[in-house]
Amino acid sequence: MCLPFLMAACTASIPKDAKIVDEVVPTYPDYSDVVVPCNIAPLNFHIDIDNADDYVTKVEGTDGTEIIVGGQDAMFDVDEWHNLLDANKGKQLSFTIYVCQDGKWTQYKPICCTVAEEPIDEYLSYRYIEPGYVNYRELSICQRNLTNFDEELIYSNLQKNEVDIANTYQCVNCHSYQNYHTDNFQLHVRQYKGGTVLYHDGKLSKINIKTDETIGNGVYTSWHPTEPLIAYSLNHTVQCFLIGDADHKIEVLDTLSDLVLYHVDTNEVQIVQNSIDSYETYPSWDPTGDTLYYCSAYYPIEGTAHHFALGNHYDSIYYDIIRQSYDVATSQFGDPDTVFRASAIHKSATHPRVSPDGRYLLFSLGDYGNFQLHHTNSDLWMKDLRTDSLQKLSNMSTEQAESYHVWSSNGRWIVFSTRKEDATYTRLYIGYFDRQGRDFKAFPLPQRDPLYNKKLMKSFNLPELTVEPVKISPREIADVIEKDAKMADIYKK
Repeated sequence: MCLPFLMAACTASIPKDAKIVDEVVPTYPDYSDVVVPCNIAPLNFHIDIDNADDYVTKVEGTDGTEIIVGGQDAMFDVDEWHNLLDANKGKQLSFTIYVCQDGKWTQYKPICCTVAEEPIDEYLSYRYIEPGYVNYRELSICQRNLTNFDEELIYSNLQKNEVDIANTYQCVNCHSYQNYHTDNFQLHVRQYKGGTVLYHDGKLSKINIKTDETIGNGVYTSWHPTEPLIAYSLNHTVQCFLIGDADHKIEVLDTLSDLVLYHVDTNEVQIVQNSIDSYETYPSWDPTGDTLYYCSAYYPIEGTAHHFALGNHYDSIYYDIIRQSYDVATSQFGDPDTVFRASAIHKSATHPRVSPDGRYLLFSLGDYGNFQLHHTNSDLWMKDLRTDSLQKLSNMSTEQAESYHVWSSNGRWIVFSTRKEDATYTRLYIGYFDRQGRDFKAFPLPQRDPLYNKKLMKSFNLPELTVEPVKISPREIADVIEKDAKMADIYKK
């Protein structure tokens, strides 16, 4: 009979006379050999040995502090966990697991991880979306406090005002913030009551940046780090369903896409790029606001049947990474400069993100196209803008798709989307990137229930880090969505 712990005190004790084995017990998630922020939520995990009599886990810091818990799900008190992290910044934690089977205890080889001295930004927002292609009914955008397990709703389609809303759901997406703060943010609404919800100078509004001289409303976006300016790509997106490839069921294409700059204060749209033969997308400012990065594919097509022409050649469309200088005083852009010509090696580069120190360009690299979420060959790559050297982030990348990614404000952490767990549902992972330009094994966003990712029948999408939460309510956003959008004018300067 196993008597490992006293439940009355909500504590567990180390079992005596346990047999020590040189074997690591499998856990989910796997936190072995990862580097974690010094302010991260508890790394709760599930011990993958079923039908045992009892379980005990001891997590111990290099300084000697420890937490002991019982149960197949090792779940740590938030306050005790943060005391442990605070005492072990820059040091290791070891997790020793004890399992009782048939009345006998086994002590397994400790699992170790490192606590970094650098924290991660406290808030992470993301979209929950079901892996379907037309149903937006329960689509929502949430924000999570990364120091604990608190999650709050930013907006949900279920916030609509109508009584009968069966056919009025819309896609809400592409939420973004200015310089890791939430005083200025925006999100898009598509289809019913479509427009862009803008929060600026303490006021909520809904705008439509479509003009007579542009091809549509804003899609992918990037706030200027200091000025009331937002770069948008304008995309006419279609889905192509593929037959005969079990690993690649769908391809997302832009049949048209341009680049504009929206002037918030004057409600004007400035055209940046609008060639019919090139397709611009995923704008992203550098941390100074002096340079705008984006992706562009050159693929001239005769006639107007872009949809069919591109669909027939979806696997030979390659995106390069371009940048243009920008002068705030004159609001003028410099000439396009190719930073990474992925097309020269028959590859496609997407989602350019410059590190907060301006040195590194992070992007996804795949075989073709611009929607790498559906491409198993998509990996995270880095270009050192100082030395022009390229490197694959081999410790973060897997055999499944890695795509949308963001830097923390201190440049030490990368949050990215991956389908590594089951090749179907997108999950969020966090990886450490040190001052020497090295990447480390990433770990999944910690959850109170360690089996959360296995139970959740939705995907995480579009992570964005902020140092503070969104301060307005979902109801306020829903009320603004119900209003008519204010139409933008073309830039006249």
